[in-house]
Amino acid sequence: MINEILVAPQAVAWLPWAVQYFFYIGSAYGAALLLWLALRAGDRYSVTLVRALALVLLISAIVGPLALTADLHQPGRAWHFFAHLTPGSWMSRGALLLPLFSVLAVLTAWLCLRPALLTTSARGAAFWRRLALGSWQSSAAQLRFCTLLTLLSGASIALYTGSEVWVVSARPLWHQWMLPWLWVASAPLASVGLGLLIVGLLGQRLAAEDGRLLRLTLWLSAASSLLLLVLWLYWPQGPLPQVGLHFMRLQAWPALALLLLTLLTAIWLLRWRWLLVILSLAAAAAVRWLTLIDVQRVARYDAGIYPYTLVAGSEGWLGIAAMAGLWICLAAILTELIETRDDAAER
Repeated sequence: MINEILVAPQAVAWLPWAVQYFFYIGSAYGAALLLWLALRAGDRYSVTLVRALALVLLISAIVGPLALTADLHQPGRAWHFFAHLTPGSWMSRGALLLPLFSVLAVLTAWLCLRPALLTTSARGAAFWRRLALGSWQSSAAQLRFCTLLTLLSGASIALYTGSEVWVVSARPLWHQWMLPWLWVASAPLASVGLGLLIVGLLGQRLAAEDGRLLRLTLWLSAASSLLLLVLWLYWPQGPLPQVGLHFMRLQAWPALALLLLTLLTAIWLLRWRWLLVILSLAAAAAVRWLTLIDVQRVARYDAGIYPYTLVAGSEGWLGIAAMAGLWICLAAILTELIETRDDAAER
């Protein structure tokens, strides 16, 4: 009763749509990094892995911005960012950086998937072959260069998404140097999880070298995320209310546990693929929920913790299910276009 009198419920400004945007766009620039590493190694990694990463890059670069427009409360407001540019605002800068990244992501994925479009026998094959825009061949150097441009653009997305939250000094838990790095470090968890999901939809097996790359990525991503999350929770900079810190430490246990489980089970990646899909995706999502939603429950001026309930409508479970359903739907459609072919023949 006392808590209800002193702490009036406050609606969160950053809705679960923001969590989804950070999740999907993080998986996109994480996939760009892994794709560039795979292409840079020449024939070391399989075509299956390259295509899976290209699909993650493509789909997440489409779904992520859609979640962002929903987070604006009125999707039609998106044009305001272009009509009224504010160079000093990270959100305004992001309005220019995000479309560039999405265009480069689509272009890079298209170059990676052109051979599959040319040889597909899926329904409507003639239409998909026309999307290849001819039978010309792109060189490996051209593909690596385009992927590098996408990776650099993805780095700008990581910079702007981290900075637009970090600059909010009114919330001390957001104004911590560890937070943007935590989102960058945990992004490859989502990339690997979604990539393994694509491989499952393709009905393919990963080569041993593919498994080593993804396993190393999971280890590095989970370990660095654990370190940064612990630093953020237990060694923050500046004065912070102890009630808020205690609350955040209690709320952090699911994220910490998921990161630790991902770290420990990554060694069995090729054997327990579906378990790693669940753990890595859940860990990446839990980190973003903790740092974006739970932080807003810590009162800035009042005493205590603001209550929050995830609603069933479009601002809650329905919105989450819609974005996940859209991602899976696009993945199911696009994987149908890709036939199983010998890697050597593809190269």
